[in-house]
Amino acid sequence: MKALRILMLEDNPMDAAVIQKTLSRIPYQTTFTLTATASEYMEKLHQQDYDLILSDYQLPNFDAVKALKARNEKNSSIPFILITGAVSEEVAILILKEGADDYILKDRMQRLPFAVEKLLVKQKIKHDKQFLESSLSELTERFQLAAKTSFDVIWDYDIERGEVYCSSAIEKIIGRNSKENFRLNDLKEFIHPDDLPATEKSLVMVIKGKENRWRKIFRVLRNDGSIAWVNINALVLRDKEEKAIRVTGVMHDVTEVRKLQHQLVEQEIQVQKQITGIAIAAQEKERMEIGRELHDNVNQILATAKIMIDTAKNFPDMRELCLSKSQEAIMEAIKELRGLAHSMMPPPFENNEFENVLHDLVQTINLTGKIKLTLSLPPSKELQKINNHIKLCLYRIIQEQVSNILKYAKAKNASIRIDVRETEYFLSIEDDGVGFEAAKRTEGIGLKNIESRCSLFNGTMDLVTAPGKGCRIKVRLPVQREVYSN
Repeated sequence: MKALRILMLEDNPMDAAVIQKTLSRIPYQTTFTLTATASEYMEKLHQQDYDLILSDYQLPNFDAVKALKARNEKNSSIPFILITGAVSEEVAILILKEGADDYILKDRMQRLPFAVEKLLVKQKIKHDKQFLESSLSELTERFQLAAKTSFDVIWDYDIERGEVYCSSAIEKIIGRNSKENFRLNDLKEFIHPDDLPATEKSLVMVIKGKENRWRKIFRVLRNDGSIAWVNINALVLRDKEEKAIRVTGVMHDVTEVRKLQHQLVEQEIQVQKQITGIAIAAQEKERMEIGRELHDNVNQILATAKIMIDTAKNFPDMRELCLSKSQEAIMEAIKELRGLAHSMMPPPFENNEFENVLHDLVQTINLTGKIKLTLSLPPSKELQKINNHIKLCLYRIIQEQVSNILKYAKAKNASIRIDVRETEYFLSIEDDGVGFEAAKRTEGIGLKNIESRCSLFNGTMDLVTAPGKGCRIKVRLPVQREVYSN
């Protein structure tokens, strides 16, 4: 325990001894600094700090009033007790007015320990209060600084008083100058009428419940009639009985975020519309190609067969020849229909069939002699990691782009490459043809169809081309995304 430092002004050694003995009963270690003259007192007073000053009233050329004034100049917070043999009421009042904390008559010395303890407790309370006030002032200053510099609204709802504090940032949200303290009903005026019931209900449920957090997004009416979106994130403070007493938190303006979210949703809708349009256009294109194939090829073959049959009916002597020719035509039509059906049906991709189908496709293209097409694939065990839906997507993209190359590229060489990577499946198709301006990519349905297929699997297609520089498409489909679609 820290020793109690006492400065004593007493010119009577016997009285000084009695005072020291009397104070030995208090629960403190004490150290006394004895002075008997004005010079000694002034010297010791300025040498160190003291916890208590005890002073006789009358000394040669010095008295307690002068000692008290000296104390006030040094440190007026040091407790000062006058100890005297006899003093008038007027003198006692004068001493107390000058700042003395108490006075004790020497014939009532037994009261001194209680007076000292009382003063020490009072002094501790005073110091603690000053410390708390200083800390509170510092915290208040920091809070006010944070509130003024924060873009978020710092707010505090005192439930018992029904008062809500809002920092000055509220003015940026509501669009007008505002006071800092509101009644709860005043604050409700800013909330959009359509959101007010749900917001009130949410707050009441949190206050009456057990949750310690309140989160809510709602709209606020600005002074100019526009709408702002705010996000509240708050703590619910409760007493020992778990009764909510305060709700404190921040209010953040999320208007721009909501606008961006809305724009993103609109973009997603437009993308889906485009995908649907591309899919429909691709279906129509496929129907037209089927119709043209049936009309220009199969229909002509069957027409020839019909002519042969009619000739056989009308010219008996040519019956055998015409029936034979009609049979050949019908078989040719069947072959063409099978080929057409085969091109429309998705090939099987179990085991190593995907690899075989790709090799067959490349071999068929090379047999035409129109172009030299090469194929680069990863090991079979890597290809088997690709699920069948993505295999079909890759196959259709290869079909589409190879068809584009044969129709438009005037290329001599082309290559297909597939890589199975840790996070994506990569497909590259490149040719050395005439190329085109990348800005005109939107004019053809083929590339749109490829982009549409990529988007179904959350993938991307990059195009690298220029007039006279050939063309290369790079398709990336993420491994973790598996959409089941034809």
